[in-house]
Amino acid sequence: MSPFLRRLMGRRAGRITVEPIGQTGPLRSQKGTATLLPSLGYFGGIAANHLCVSVPSPVAEIRLSLPGTAEQLDLRGLELLRERRLVRVDEGRTRISQSSGGRSHGVQRSPLAFGGIRTERESSPWWAMAFDPPIDIDEVRLYNRLDGWGVRADHLAVAFSEPGGELQDLVSVDSDLIIDSTLALLRRLTGLDLPVEILATKGSADQARREVLGSLAGLASRARLAKSREEQRLLASLLPRRPMAGQKNLTDDEWALLGHLLACERLRVPSSKTSVVSFHRVLDTRDKLSRLETEVNRAATVLRCEPVLLTRHGFSEVSALRRRSGEFLDLIERAGNVLAECGYPAMLAYGTLLGAVREGDFLAHDDDVDMLIPIPAATRDDVEKALAPLADQLRARGWRVSRPNSYTNFHLTDPGTRLHVDVFPLLVDGSSASLHMEEMRLRPIPTRIVLPPKPFTFLGRDVLVPADPEAFLEERYGAGWSTPDPFYDWPWKLQD
Repeated sequence: MSPFLRRLMGRRAGRITVEPIGQTGPLRSQKGTATLLPSLGYFGGIAANHLCVSVPSPVAEIRLSLPGTAEQLDLRGLELLRERRLVRVDEGRTRISQSSGGRSHGVQRSPLAFGGIRTERESSPWWAMAFDPPIDIDEVRLYNRLDGWGVRADHLAVAFSEPGGELQDLVSVDSDLIIDSTLALLRRLTGLDLPVEILATKGSADQARREVLGSLAGLASRARLAKSREEQRLLASLLPRRPMAGQKNLTDDEWALLGHLLACERLRVPSSKTSVVSFHRVLDTRDKLSRLETEVNRAATVLRCEPVLLTRHGFSEVSALRRRSGEFLDLIERAGNVLAECGYPAMLAYGTLLGAVREGDFLAHDDDVDMLIPIPAATRDDVEKALAPLADQLRARGWRVSRPNSYTNFHLTDPGTRLHVDVFPLLVDGSSASLHMEEMRLRPIPTRIVLPPKPFTFLGRDVLVPADPEAFLEERYGAGWSTPDPFYDWPWKLQD
C-alpha cells in the first residue's frame, strides 16, 4: 500500500453508505468520483462491448431512461435473449412508447435490428417496449452509439415490469452499486485497499487514480486484466473519453490500459473492430492514432493475439485484404455477377479503387471491399424505392443483404464464405450523379466521370472501374490521392 493510502486509512471516519440500484447516492455525488472514474457509466455498442442486464421472466415491459438528466436518449438498439440465445419477437405484438420523438433519417428499422432508440434532448427522457403477451427472456443486451456521443448514455437506468406489476429497477450504469463494484474490482486486481473515502476530494481521488493506473499498467504488461465483458466495462471507466482538465494527452499508463482493453475486445471477438471510436475525442492527432496502434499491438503480444492495423473502421488484421486477396477477388467477381444479373453493373470504388489504381493491390490499411452501382434516381427517396426490390432479388439468390447504418449503402454477404462487399448506390440524374463522399454526405459529380464503367485488370482479374478512375479518386480524395496517408479522411476530425 502506498504512503498516501496508508495515511488515508489511518484517518478514516464514518464509512459512506452505498445506496441501492437506480439511486445516485453519496458515492456518485462525491467530489472525487468523476476524477477517479471519468467514464463512469460507459458501455459500448459492439459484440465485444455492450451492456448485459439480467431480467426475471416473464417480462411485460422494458423501460430505459436517463433520470434527472437533461439529455437525449440515443442508443443503437437492444437484443433479447433466453439462455444466451437470441429470442425472435413478433413486433406486431409489441408497443413502443417514449417521452418524445427523436430525429431520424433514412430507412426506419426496429430497435431490435439496431435501428436506433432516440428521443429529443429533454429532462429525464425515457423509452419503453411493452410485450403482449409477456415475453420469456432472461437477458437484455443494450448497444450504445458507436461514436463519442455514447457519453449521452452515461446515466442510463434500466427497469422492467412483470405481468400486472410495477416497474422495478434493474441497473443504473452510474449508481453507487456500480461504483462500489468498480472499487472492489480495482482492490482485487491491484492489492490496494482503496476505501470509498478516496472519493471525498478531487485531490485524494487523483492520487489514488495515479496509483491504480500505474499498478494496472504494470499488470497489463504481463497478463490479461479483464476476464469478463463486465470487468472490462468497469475498468474502462478509469479512462477519459474527452480531455481532462489540464491534460492534453493521455498518460503512459492510460495509453497502456486503453491499448490492453481494446486488445481484449479482439481476444473476445477476433473480428471486432473494437470500441476505439468511443475514445475519438482523446485521439485527435495522427501521432495519437499511431501511439494507440502501437499500444494495442504491444498488448496483443502479451495476450498472444495477431497484430493489427488501425483503419478508419477500427482495428483489423494486418493487411487482411492482401493476405486473403484471392478470396476477396473471388468475392468481387461473384458479387459483380449477381448484381449484374439484377441489372446493376458493379464497379470498384473508394478505397478498393484507390488501392487498385495507386498500388495495384488492396490497401494495407483497408479492411473491406467497396463497390458502386448506378441507379437512376434524382433523390434519396427515389433510390430507396429501387433498393428495396433489389434487396429482394439478391436475397432470392441466396445472398444476405443488410443495412449497416442510415445511409444508402448496404452490405452484400456471400452465403458460402460469409465475406461481404459494401455496395454504394450512384444516384444518376442526367449529366449529374450523386454518391456518398466526404463524411458520407451525398454530393454530386459529373456523371461522365463514372459512367459508362470500363474494364480494368486488378491482380490478374477483370473488373469494372469508373469511366475516369483518376478523376473519381481526385474528386473523392483530393489532388494528393496518389500519396499514401493511412489516416486520410479519418471518420473524426484530426488536429493535424
